[in-house]
Amino acid sequence: MNAKVAKVQRRRKTKARALVRGEPVVRSVLAATLTEVARAGYHGLRIDDVAARAGVNKTTVYRRWPTKQELVRDALLSIATETFSTPDTGSLRTDLLAYARRNAELATKPEHQGVFRIFVAEGDDAELMAIVGSLRQAFESVPREVLAAAQARGEIAPGVDPSLLFAVLGAALNWWLLFERAPVDEVFLQRTIDLLLDGALAPGRRDRPARPAS
Repeated sequence: MNAKVAKVQRRRKTKARALVRGEPVVRSVLAATLTEVARAGYHGLRIDDVAARAGVNKTTVYRRWPTKQELVRDALLSIATETFSTPDTGSLRTDLLAYARRNAELATKPEHQGVFRIFVAEGDDAELMAIVGSLRQAFESVPREVLAAAQARGEIAPGVDPSLLFAVLGAALNWWLLFERAPVDEVFLQRTIDLLLDGALAPGRRDRPARPAS
């Protein structure tokens, strides 16, 4: 091996080690961000407090996340990645159950409840709206993939709006968990999903057009 090749390989190994060492720092900063934004709110969030909680220099935070908006967005993406991964259980009902269980588990954590309330209280802020847009764009493929698989299996009719189905499910979970503040059990999840999939009308009335209001 000549000296030039050996030098390149040493550089690659050094870079790989640095990346590995950096991963715990990233996780620590993102976790600290979630805790701080839940405690202080988006506008009250201070990078100094995030850095202190994560045990790093604030320059370490700024080097990777130049703005507060980028930091909060990545922190939310870090917890949403697992929640919004596409389930593949073999049926629409169990796919929705898997998705709902992950959401319910996530929403029991105090820092995540705090972050959600920040969006409720400060949701009209332009920066927060941009963060929500980024999250929606990052995970909008999940409903499409779940519904496409269900249609391929012949479970549902074409034309069902996947985003609406998931939006209604998410709204039901969020209301129950974060406003009612009641635990979500398996029975509640199954009844909610059955209501979404089967509807509230009796079988003989499902195909009838709705009567206009008098």
